[in-house]
Parts: sequence; C-alpha cells; structure tokens
Amino acid sequence: MDWITQEIAIGNCDDARRFDVLRAADIAGILSLTGWPNGSNNAHGVDWRCVELIDGFGNPVDQLREAVWQLHDLAERGRVLVHCMEGVSRSPLVVASYLADKAARPFDKCLQEISNLRKWVALQPGLMELRLAYEAAFQPHERVGRPATRAAAG
Repeated sequence: MDWITQEIAIGNCDDARRFDVLRAADIAGILSLTGWPNGSNNAHGVDWRCVELIDGFGNPVDQLREAVWQLHDLAERGRVLVHCMEGVSRSPLVVASYLADKAARPFDKCLQEISNLRKWVALQPGLMELRLAYEAAFQPHERVGRPATRAAAG
C-alpha cells in the first residue's frame, strides 16, 4: 500500500484484507475495482464500495465516472484505500482520473506523480483508451462529484 495523497492510498487485494493495517492507517473507506474481496468480508466498520472495472478493453465509460464519483465521496469522509488485484493498472487509472478532474490538471501529469510514488504502475492500453473516451464523453464539471438532485417542484 502506497500513499498518493494524505487521504488516498493505492494497494492490492491483500492490502484490502489487512484490517489491522487499515485500522492503524485510519482508513475509513475502501474502493474495490475488482469485486473481490468485497463488502461481505467487511465486519470492521469500513465503508466498502465496489465499482468493477475490467483490466483492459471493454469497460463502459460510465464505470470510470462511477469509480471517480465513489472515490470523491469516500475521500470527503476520510482516508481511502483504492485497490484492484495488484494495484498496478485500474487503481492508478481511477486515482489519477480523480486527481486530474478534481484539480483541473492534466491526467498524464497526475499519473506520472503516482508512478513516482508507487513502485510499479502500468496501465493497460484498454484503460488508456477508456480515459480518452471518458474525457470525450464528459465535460470537466461532470466528472467529480455527483450532480445535486433538484427537489421536485410542488
């Protein structure tokens, strides 16, 4: 597990199961990008969310937006671990997307910063294509944080 910001760490599936380490790091939320382990393993009071992404081609662009939204929500509540199987491709994609979108910075600069902090980062070509599709599909103001719902007029 490597800290990318004060609030966000990237790890793998093993890191997500080490509740003693998570508790010691004051992690309040986990964003799983694999579907395993999942919230059914959670008996420790951690806010566990899952947005499954394929480690390659074939992801709907809405899945990346959902993952960024979930990370945004979790990070507002406390420290977060974002994990996939190895923490090499999907997790760096989502964290770099979140950081870029939140601060209106270039995605590749955020990804490079993650690469400087994490031993091994290697996005699959399908995930790079997903990021490009995401940028084309959504305006910057549509990427971080769910839009507020308006109350029905009565």
